[in-house]
Amino acid sequence: MITAQEIRAAMADLLKNKAGLPYEVHFNNNKESSKSYFFVTITSRRKTFDRVYYERFLTVDCQLRLLPDEFNTIRRTELYSAADALDTAICPVIKIKDRHVTVLNTRSRIVDDILHYEFDLDFVDYLPIEVQPFMEEYLRWRVKTD
Repeated sequence: MITAQEIRAAMADLLKNKAGLPYEVHFNNNKESSKSYFFVTITSRRKTFDRVYYERFLTVDCQLRLLPDEFNTIRRTELYSAADALDTAICPVIKIKDRHVTVLNTRSRIVDDILHYEFDLDFVDYLPIEVQPFMEEYLRWRVKTD
């Protein structure tokens, strides 16, 4: 099972290291920041198949919030460059823990001088379940008699 903490760590690694972007990564809104930063939100849905396996649908929104320059303007060229760097770093797969998840689609747009770079992750995950002691005994008995 991939936890939310592991997903957040993978997203921070992707934005800082793999994309090579010099911005901090926050998962909480940081309105009082004195530096430009990424604000990442992750929306999750899941569809259950059985007791163990389920399909996960994650929508990741990476918002690049730049501070204005000395002329109090946001440089859109910097936002476009960041979108290109994310395209290169993300496609075709993202590594989360020991798994590689294919990115099927990406979207980017600039609204109010904030880059919104979104992508979807769809994969099958599992819930670890414990084998009951009775079942272990039953399995040992079945293996020895066959």
